[in-house]
Amino acid sequence: MKLTGKQLLALKYYEGDVSGKDPFWGDPKAYVTINSLFFDGAGTEQRRAAEKKYLNPAIIEDPERLMDLCRNLLSAFHTPDLRQPRISYRVERYADYLEMKAHGCTVSFTSTSTGGFLSSYGDRIGIALIEFEIPAGIPCFPFAEMLQEEYKKTEEQEILLPPGLALEIREIPLQAEDTQIHDAKGNPPLVKAHIRVAGYAQIPGSADESKIPDTESVNAGIRLYQALNTGTVPSVQDTEKYIAWKKNLRNCLLEEFRKGSGV
Repeated sequence: MKLTGKQLLALKYYEGDVSGKDPFWGDPKAYVTINSLFFDGAGTEQRRAAEKKYLNPAIIEDPERLMDLCRNLLSAFHTPDLRQPRISYRVERYADYLEMKAHGCTVSFTSTSTGGFLSSYGDRIGIALIEFEIPAGIPCFPFAEMLQEEYKKTEEQEILLPPGLALEIREIPLQAEDTQIHDAKGNPPLVKAHIRVAGYAQIPGSADESKIPDTESVNAGIRLYQALNTGTVPSVQDTEKYIAWKKNLRNCLLEEFRKGSGV
């Protein structure tokens, strides 16, 4: 099946293939903010801010635009058919690896590379090395194969996994060459794991799409981003409203994604 125009736009946007100065459409690092929306709590936003990664308020200020973007991004995973099993690799935040391990699934969109562990992703504080075993038929997006000449990051040899895929996790010993990969503070990886992707995880808790266009919660999230971006502590009230809002957003999207798979 061929990608639709909206699916292609969403994928290129996620990859950072953008132009112009629009606060939303011109953000080459939009994936930082988008991925944080799929995690419980606000810990991942705090970790990204501590790494000097920008949380973009424009991404959440229009929830309907955000939902439309994410729907098109997720629906693209139903288009390609990964006929051959693959092995790919990721340098992950250790804290995010623990979230993945606790949930037993991919928590957010997960970028992996068939080209090995990319040292450029050692800009995180505390890292884990992950080998992904992707069996044939697992929903994923091999960028180079699907986008061909429109893919702008061919050196990354990227295969993108969607959130909500079940994982079988086995920790393995670090090899000598693994310890040459360092995090943002010069420290070696804390753990290495082999992960087999095993289909779809259970659908999360209840979802109510009518609560997504919630101005009060969205404004709370915007204030939270602004606080973290400037190194200040967001209010407890803003944090609680934002966490509840994004959890519902995530649940709505993953419920639709799994239904669209026919599972």
